Amino acid sequence: MPLRDLDYQARVLTLFDAYLTELSVQKAKADKISAANAGETDPDLLREVPDFPAKTWSALKTAGQLPPSRVAIPYSPRLDGIGRPTPNAVFKVPTGGGKTYLAVAALSRLFGRYLSRNTGFVLWIVPNEAIYSQTKRQLTDRQHPYRQMLDRAAAGRVRILEKGDPLDARDVESHLCVMLLMLPSANRQSCESLRMFRDRGDVRGFFPRDDQQTHAVELERIPNLDIYDLASSTFQRPQIKDSLGNALRLIRPVVVMDEGHKAISELAFATLYGFNPCFVLELTATPKDVAARGGASPRSARHANILVEVAGTELDREGMIKMPLNLDPRQGTDWRNTLSAALDCLNRLHTEARRLHGERGRYIRPILLVQVERTGRDQRDGVHIHALDARDWLLTAGLDAAEIAIKTADTNELANPENQDLLSPANRVRVIITKQALQEGWDCPFAYVLCALAASQNRTALTQLVGRILRQPQADKTGIPLLDESYVITHHATTADVVEAIKTGLEEDGLGDLVKELRIGGDSGGCDGGARSIPRRAVFATTEIYLPQVLAVNGGRIRPLDYEQDILFHLDWSALDPAPLIAQIPDNAQSAEQQMRRFRLADVGEERILDEISGHSVEMLRFDPAYTVRMVSDLVPNAWIARAIVGRLLVGLTARGFAAKKLGALGGLIVEQLRHWLDGERDRMAEAVFRAAVAEGRIQFRLRTDDHNWRMPFQADTYEPEGAEQLIGKAGGPLTKSLFAPLYKGDFSSQDERNIAVYLDSEATLTWWHRNVARQQYGIQGWRRGRIYPDFIFALQRAQETNRVAVLEMKGPQLAGNLDTEYKRAVLRLMSDHYAVEQAPRVGEFELVDPGGTVVHCDLVLMPDWKIRLPNEFFGE
Repeated sequence: MPLRDLDYQARVLTLFDAYLTELSVQKAKADKISAANAGETDPDLLREVPDFPAKTWSALKTAGQLPPSRVAIPYSPRLDGIGRPTPNAVFKVPTGGGKTYLAVAALSRLFGRYLSRNTGFVLWIVPNEAIYSQTKRQLTDRQHPYRQMLDRAAAGRVRILEKGDPLDARDVESHLCVMLLMLPSANRQSCESLRMFRDRGDVRGFFPRDDQQTHAVELERIPNLDIYDLASSTFQRPQIKDSLGNALRLIRPVVVMDEGHKAISELAFATLYGFNPCFVLELTATPKDVAARGGASPRSARHANILVEVAGTELDREGMIKMPLNLDPRQGTDWRNTLSAALDCLNRLHTEARRLHGERGRYIRPILLVQVERTGRDQRDGVHIHALDARDWLLTAGLDAAEIAIKTADTNELANPENQDLLSPANRVRVIITKQALQEGWDCPFAYVLCALAASQNRTALTQLVGRILRQPQADKTGIPLLDESYVITHHATTADVVEAIKTGLEEDGLGDLVKELRIGGDSGGCDGGARSIPRRAVFATTEIYLPQVLAVNGGRIRPLDYEQDILFHLDWSALDPAPLIAQIPDNAQSAEQQMRRFRLADVGEERILDEISGHSVEMLRFDPAYTVRMVSDLVPNAWIARAIVGRLLVGLTARGFAAKKLGALGGLIVEQLRHWLDGERDRMAEAVFRAAVAEGRIQFRLRTDDHNWRMPFQADTYEPEGAEQLIGKAGGPLTKSLFAPLYKGDFSSQDERNIAVYLDSEATLTWWHRNVARQQYGIQGWRRGRIYPDFIFALQRAQETNRVAVLEMKGPQLAGNLDTEYKRAVLRLMSDHYAVEQAPRVGEFELVDPGGTVVHCDLVLMPDWKIRLPNEFFGE
């Protein structure tokens, strides 16, 4: 998924930072007591060492930083294989919410803030082959943003391992090693049943080979190490196996558990914590609590320690998923009619996608998933709907063979070379036929339509396939309703059963709070639209309402402000002085040890062996300016200027005493800090350019007498069915001052928004109000790339005052002080301060009513503050 600023991801990482800070404090206290106990000979004076992860959790609960839904759930302690407290935190993030990104970002913070090092070992456990392959591809690709984040965290010293790879203790000391492991491989059946618990011969440097005394000492310190059976060996004392499992117990890895809800069995849990992890981070859409066994104390229950919850509405608000989901349940007996409706829907989407590509250059190729009853070649009986039956019908309907791919247990045409990259414009696949082979980990955001021909026969497959059509291409809404929604068309299945299956699928993907976004259509099909128009109230039916836009004014040319052309183009990168960055680079950061070793052929008796040459290495890590320029090319568009900035940075660091060897060792850190600094400088310079242009009148925010205003539409869309529950005002009846009517409870994403709407509607001085719901509605462009889409717009008229229009952006309390929040606040206030009305005769399309008599006030209000700020600043005397 694209790496862009997302409010919910920033919230997750901010809370994780707070957790790590408190965890470090509590661990330091526990370590201090342990150290004091170690030197105490009188057992009566020994102090109890606190469970520092539990203390941390308690502190966060007291501070009100845990999810409200988990406040009543007690912290569930985790102990490693020898009884030591182990910190454990769960990120509850819906499918498609960027769990891998959050995991990588959390690892960077974990090693920096808590472990205070940039080398070590991460055991990354995934549930199945599909997710394993996807994660491996992302982390091994040095050009992928996730791998680059790891490289920056570890100063470029990252090794991605699989369980069969050789492992040397020196690798762990000098690198950040990330080992990918599938959950079935980690589930330990017995000491000898799995290769990772056997002496493999390629796990070196963790235990001395022949020093049995040292082995005895290590075994006393770490009792859960595997040893050879003394009865069947020549060893007189315990001998520790050189196995991967033992190495992990010694290393104490950080564990990342993807789909953590799948590792709740006693076997999986015991194996996982038997690796003696120093920290366990779980990521899941559906965390599960394990109840106490019959007759056991309730304290023996194992709860998910959910540190942060992300709701489906947060993903929807960021434009990352295709919602609403339109359901068209077809009750006819001929499956071909259902497939025909699905193909028609696909073709309508294809038409819109081609228009989008022509107008904006954004490529989307909508894909139809067809769920059939049978797939095996010997199962085509003419009665059940077979994959080849569906293919033959699609070929007769006008598709060609290259546009259809079958993905089943025994046929995988998606693996063909021409089909592997489904997002490529060169790829021709438009229909994928499957039974249930597209399971977790299959991720193609071009999948839009699910045609379930076997919904009545295989409800489980339908449940699992729903999640495959929800991800929004490029994780960004298009503004075209058809392309911003998803579609399910079912054949001959009970509507109630299908709805229940879809709801279950949404809940299993952590999107249960979006069940209300499920729309059920008739035979016309959800692809025909789905949105229902509601009109203006009669009193406003003919009223023209205009709002000011942020405009670029150049001589006689006036147009909406364009971020690229009007802001970025005017940034002067050439004069940028990296002196502040030069001073920030720490000169005591860890250096990378030499990675290359030299060998020669040497004669030993009658044999020739490889002999390591000690003392000299031909390898030295080198700081590469060209690579650094490529790494910042998305920030500084001119490569020559970027190279000059990098050059000045190197000169400054060299003057501080950074020799070539040190620059090479700290290359990853330097690039990371440079990107962070350039990002801040870009926003700083963009703000200066923006404010200067506002002051000089080259950027304006005003109502004009020509056609350069935003015109309020005369109809709005609702996705609620007729007869749905309406929002009720304070007096107990329907709302009376909303610009559009009726308004339904389901039109609002939170109770706070409903409360604000009811409050506005009850104010005597308010003329009208409108909830600015969709991103294609009113937006304000600032000095960053994206527009600000305010949540509420309302007009009021108080005695002896001019008309006033308020434009409000609402933010949750957890985002107070957030950089994005402060940016939006600054833009909105600047626009308010420089708002004006065109003082000119009639020009163009219309004439403003009462020019100069309207004030537009733009502001940002935190949700907890609205009960105070709205009365005091807008409706007070």
